[in-house]
Amino acid sequence: MNALWRVSYFAGMILCLMASVGSDDRPTSLSDAQAAIESNLRKPEGKAYDEQLGKEFMEKHLATMRQCKQSAGKDLENFWILLKLDKDGAVKEVLLHPTTKLGTCARETLLRSTFSPPPRAAYWVSVYMKLTH
Repeated sequence: MNALWRVSYFAGMILCLMASVGSDDRPTSLSDAQAAIESNLRKPEGKAYDEQLGKEFMEKHLATMRQCKQSAGKDLENFWILLKLDKDGAVKEVLLHPTTKLGTCARETLLRSTFSPPPRAAYWVSVYMKLTH
């Protein structure tokens, strides 16, 4: 009976670990990311970080965005870039709304990027890309 209990216990632990690992791999829904961004912007530190990130984004990624704009052809629709940042500022997830050729082009570069550390881990921010033709 004791051996059966241990097997059941370890099987349960493995299932719990698999569930927690799997939940981190699922992409965040657009509505959940937007809700997190809105919540962050209601706090003073969120407003300050948003302003800082906007400046930092343009310093680090203006060249990438220009290059991607050239390769996007006539698909020059304005769009949102939503970024999920880890506690050290590393980009962990990128959502685009709507998905555009320019945004898709920039996504891989953004996923390898880092910014100043946000107020906490799993922190969502957004950048609005208003394109001039």
